[in-house]
Amino acid sequence: MAYSNIRFDYAGRPAGKYKGTVFTDARVELVMSLKDPKVDQSARHILDAQQFPERTFRSWPGKTVPGGNGRPLHRLINPDLQGKNRDNSIKQCKDVWGDYSGTRLECDEYPFASTREGSLKGDNRYSVRLIDGDDNREGGLRIQKVYEENRVLDNDPFYVKIVP
Repeated sequence: MAYSNIRFDYAGRPAGKYKGTVFTDARVELVMSLKDPKVDQSARHILDAQQFPERTFRSWPGKTVPGGNGRPLHRLINPDLQGKNRDNSIKQCKDVWGDYSGTRLECDEYPFASTREGSLKGDNRYSVRLIDGDDNREGGLRIQKVYEENRVLDNDPFYVKIVP
């Protein structure tokens, strides 16, 4: 049996273009900067979740969050499961901070709702935080861009890196 580090696929819309080719050994990385005013709150939340998970909500001693320490996250394409992840995260935000409707705040989750490690994985190893809505939406657009430009398909690994 031969192994190839090249994938040819016809994945449709979730991959950005319907047909494509990728090097499967290439490291796909979402990079966000703490100094980028468009996503600085998203970046801070991710960094805290990766490096200081005990400071994130829900919190407990010894908590760890996937996607840190050089470990990948894995894309989840199913829109129904993504929605359930997102709904659960929003419920957690409301449990912690109460009703924030009528504000510019939105519930940010890490790992992202679009990952297999999202808030409904069942191990409670995730973080939610209220951040500025514009920042949250821009962060989501950047994740989507990484997925599409790199043809990240269902269950494909990718990494999240926060830089100063």
